Amino acid sequence: MVGSKRTVGSKPASKGHGAEEERLDRALVAGLMMEVILETSTLQVDPQTHRHLVKTRLKNSLVTHMAGRVTLERFRHMLRELDHCFPRYYPLIGTSQAPTPAATSATTISMAAEPAPPAHGVLREDVLKAWLETEVRKFLPQRPHRKLGGKRLLDFLQRTQGDWFRLKDFEQHFGVDRKTAWEYLQKFLSAGLLRHNQERSAAVRYALATRFLVVRVEPLAPMVREALPNLSQSHADKVCHWLVATGGEPFRETEWHVHLKPSRCHHLILILLETGLLEEVGPVGTGPMFQLPRHLLQD
Repeated sequence: MVGSKRTVGSKPASKGHGAEEERLDRALVAGLMMEVILETSTLQVDPQTHRHLVKTRLKNSLVTHMAGRVTLERFRHMLRELDHCFPRYYPLIGTSQAPTPAATSATTISMAAEPAPPAHGVLREDVLKAWLETEVRKFLPQRPHRKLGGKRLLDFLQRTQGDWFRLKDFEQHFGVDRKTAWEYLQKFLSAGLLRHNQERSAAVRYALATRFLVVRVEPLAPMVREALPNLSQSHADKVCHWLVATGGEPFRETEWHVHLKPSRCHHLILILLETGLLEEVGPVGTGPMFQLPRHLLQD
């Protein structure tokens, strides 16, 4: 019967969605895919990351071009068509355009040995000070002229800016012996002021608990590792730290040149933009500015 056949490899048209619209939607998806692949062809990223970026940008492009111009039912159908066609179309269109692995490997992203001090407010100062005022007296000696007091503890935590520190750093700052320093750190861990990196021996590090930081570290860290699959965990954690160090405030790409060569930094920023870990909030002044999305910041 006429209309009972369909193109091999395609799925049946949804109810109320004609065969002509079905073919048009597939053509639109394929055309947008080609456009996105051409736009991303200069990015020096590995094939897996390129595939992820193409699909992410393709969905964004579909929203930009189609939302509000077609019915909601048809728009949802096009999204389903994208998910259905992408695994078949991408190998045909994307293989020849996909760049070779380079920019996100652990050897090509060169990390700076000395990180620059954060330029933004990393800590939730009001929350931290409130906790210290009400809780810290339970753990510190009440003797006058004590080495470890609330003010000195606040100063130490402000200096660390939420980054990891060693037992030795704590010892030296407060001028106490190793055993005393370790005992205090265990108390602060139990009280929820600090967190532990779960390493052992010389690799043990401590840091301020994430609830005292502006950026929500728990969801951010795995998202960074997923967005940069070719980086080692230690390098991905450094990128995460750079993002945390922004304090959720806008920053310019040049601020990261202390960590990376400008060309590598630009590629990294592009990947973070494409995967939704950064948003462009410029241009302002001499160039665009970038910022973590609101859902990755503490309320």
